[in-house]
Amino acid sequence: MKIAMITPEFLSWGGIGSYTIQLSKHLPSEFEMHLICLGGNECSCDIDVHSLGESKDTFFCNGQFQYRLWRSFRKLQDENKFDLIHANHAQMPDILMKLWHNNMPSITTVHSTIGSQRLGTKNSAAPVERLEKSERMTYALFPILSATEKFYLKRSPNLIFVSEYIRAWCVDRVGVGIGAEVIPNGIDTNVFSHQEYSKAIEHFPQLDGIENIVLFSGRMIALKGIETAILAKKELDEKTCFVFAGNGDASKWISYSHSIGLSDKDCLFLGPVSYEEMPYLYSLASAFILPSFSESFPLTILEAMSCGVPVIASDIGGVPEIVQNEKDAILINAGDSKELSNAISRILIDDNFVNNIKINARNKILDKFNVETMAKNTANAYIKAIEGSK
Repeated sequence: MKIAMITPEFLSWGGIGSYTIQLSKHLPSEFEMHLICLGGNECSCDIDVHSLGESKDTFFCNGQFQYRLWRSFRKLQDENKFDLIHANHAQMPDILMKLWHNNMPSITTVHSTIGSQRLGTKNSAAPVERLEKSERMTYALFPILSATEKFYLKRSPNLIFVSEYIRAWCVDRVGVGIGAEVIPNGIDTNVFSHQEYSKAIEHFPQLDGIENIVLFSGRMIALKGIETAILAKKELDEKTCFVFAGNGDASKWISYSHSIGLSDKDCLFLGPVSYEEMPYLYSLASAFILPSFSESFPLTILEAMSCGVPVIASDIGGVPEIVQNEKDAILINAGDSKELSNAISRILIDDNFVNNIKINARNKILDKFNVETMAKNTANAYIKAIEGSK
C-alpha cells in the first residue's frame, strides 16, 4: 500500500517534520511511504522523498507548497500509483486539491489549528515587535484563515487528532471531529535515550564545562513563552545557562535578554539543531522547559522525557494528557516566570525528586508514547480510510 505523506515541513522545522519522519520509518512493512515536502534532500533514511522545492520556514511557504502540490500531484500519482494521501494540518497542504474535488482517499492528522495558535500568541501578550512574521500575518489575516480552515476541515473525510484537547477544540469551534480517532504522538525511544556526557559533548563542544543547562527547544516565536523563560533566568538565584535551540529569528529575543541585563553567557541561542543531534543536546541539560501558551501534544516533551531530562511545562492544551504533575514532570501556569524559576530551582537542588521524575517519565514514554504504537494505530486508520472510500 503506497502512502503519499504531504507536508511542507521536513526534519529540522518542527514537530510535524519529526512526526512524519518517525511515522514513515516505523509503519508496518506492507506500507510504502512517499514523503512529498519542501527540502528533504538531506534525508538519509530509506524513504522515497519527492521535494517540491527549497524549505524556508516563512509564512508564505505553506501557500507556495499548496500550489506546487496541486500542480505536481497528478504526475506524481501517475508515476507512483498512491493508494492514500496523508495530509498534516494546521498547514492545509492539500487544500487546492480539495477545491478541485480530488477523489483519492485521504486522511488528515490535525496537529494544531490556526485558531488555537492565534489564541496562544494573544495570551503571550508580546508586543508586536517581538512577534515573528507568521504570528503577525496570522493576526492580520485571521478572519480569512479561520474561514479557510473550517472549509478545509469540513472537506476532510477522515481525521486523526493528536490529543483530546485539539479534537475538542475542533468539535466546539469547527463542528468536526465527533467520533474521530485520537492517536497520540509517539517517539523512537532507541533514538531518544540518554547519551553519555563524553559522547554528547562531542556534538556540542561549545557547551563543554557549562553547568546547569536549562534547555528550550522550539520555534523562536512568542507563543512558545520565550519571554517567560528569559524572565525566569533573570529571577533565578542559582547559576544556570539557558540554551535555546530552534528555527526562527532569535535576534529579538537576544536583544530582549540584553535589555533586562542578561549576557550571552546567561542565554545562549544555538539556532536550528537537527533531529539527529537533539538526543545529545537533551542529554546535556539539567532541565527542559516548555513555557508555551498553546500546545496540542508537543513532541519535544516526549523527547526530553525519553532522554531522562526533567520537564517543566505550561499546564495548557494537550500537555496534561502527557504528564502528571509532580510524578513525571512539573506543570506551571503559562506566563508565570516566578513559578518557572522556582520549579527550575527545585530541579537543581532536589536530587531524589529528580531521580523519581526521570524514572517515571522514561517508563511512561516506553509504555504509552512510543512510535511503534503510534505507527500501528495510524496504519489501522489508513486501512479504515481506504475501505471507507470504496
